[in-house]
Amino acid sequence: MKSIRLYLIIVLLSTICIVNFGAALNGYTRSADAGRVLLDKRLADMAKTTTKLYKNHATLDAETFESNVIFQLWDDDKLVAKSENAPITAIANSRSDFHIVNSNGVQWRVIWHQDPGSNIVTMYGERYDLYRKLIDGIILESILPIVWVLPIIATLVWLIVGYGLRPLKQFADKLHRQSANDLSTISTDGLPAELSSVVESTNTLFARLSEAFEREQRFAADAAHELRTPLAALKISLHNHSQGIETADENIADLQASAKRMEASIEQILALYRLTPETFRRTLTECNLKTVAQMSLIDVFSALEEKHQTVELIGEDIKIEADEFALSMLLKNLLENASKYTPDSGDIRLTIKDSDDASITIIVQDSGPGIPASDYERVFDRFYRLGGDRHTSGVTGSGLGLSIVSHVVQLHGGEIKLSESPSLGGLAVTVTLPKVQLRRMDL
Repeated sequence: MKSIRLYLIIVLLSTICIVNFGAALNGYTRSADAGRVLLDKRLADMAKTTTKLYKNHATLDAETFESNVIFQLWDDDKLVAKSENAPITAIANSRSDFHIVNSNGVQWRVIWHQDPGSNIVTMYGERYDLYRKLIDGIILESILPIVWVLPIIATLVWLIVGYGLRPLKQFADKLHRQSANDLSTISTDGLPAELSSVVESTNTLFARLSEAFEREQRFAADAAHELRTPLAALKISLHNHSQGIETADENIADLQASAKRMEASIEQILALYRLTPETFRRTLTECNLKTVAQMSLIDVFSALEEKHQTVELIGEDIKIEADEFALSMLLKNLLENASKYTPDSGDIRLTIKDSDDASITIIVQDSGPGIPASDYERVFDRFYRLGGDRHTSGVTGSGLGLSIVSHVVQLHGGEIKLSESPSLGGLAVTVTLPKVQLRRMDL
């Protein structure tokens, strides 16, 4: 069943038609029976009247009766009178009361009547085809108004069903307008009692999902936070141990690199779960995009300097409504990702510009090996790393950088696209963000 409205309209119209035509058929049968009873009574009365006229020596000739009447009068099996259209032979030979007789191409209903106490037999009939035509005309006059009014009934049913289903459409519109990240309950104001259970079930589902998401975020944040202390102790122990030995130990170096990578992963997990929709709604402010970009460059400057990479910032002051922390994480992760896969003494270019009156564009390009087009979608998955550290950049990674970038872009209602850098030859990441959020997530 694709449409409740269409289903109801078809069922209602079919029911109306079946009931009306059933009533018409029943009326036809009952009317035909009642008409036949009246006709038979009239035939019986006219047969008796004709017999009395004959017995009273009245003249019975063709002018006595109308042309739509047929009769014969027999006395001692002798035809003593008949209508002009009657044959000379008996029109009814059976002694049953009524007959359907065909004479002169016309159908007649004839009564065979014998006078009590004498041998006079009267056969009197009237045109049965006219009677049937009259009954059919009555039924047709009854059915035609029903047929003519069906389009009006269909229109009324369409409007009434549509009005009755309007609350369901209103409920669907409320769900449609609700953001994917908004699990707040739906108001039942204006909704009928029949939808209350559906709304309550939906709100219960939203509440369970919200609790599940909160538990997931709380667990990840708590786990990452609790790992900071033992990780710090591990780094200190490794440092002290490395200072206590005279020769360099590759195992110690590997452990220190793993600890550093774990520390970066923990920090990114904490950042990822700090960027919740609720936090985003509370922290929307007007930011200077160029200032945020400059601060992000300062945060990653040590990594750029270590690899002797050149970074270029192109752009002017641009105002944007955003979560400043989220915007900073977006730029920082893009720059760290570019530095990671750009070789020593490579080039990185950060460009910020107006796309139009309603949006801005951020482009980060590098001179690294880039990413195959077949992996453009997968690199946004959490913990996915392109061939591990196949570029041997020496920079630790967790596979969360571009996932955080994608998350921030979604929060701001923007778009992100990967391509090959036309000027530097490496990867180009293009992010488009609206200048004003319009409080989309509060709808």
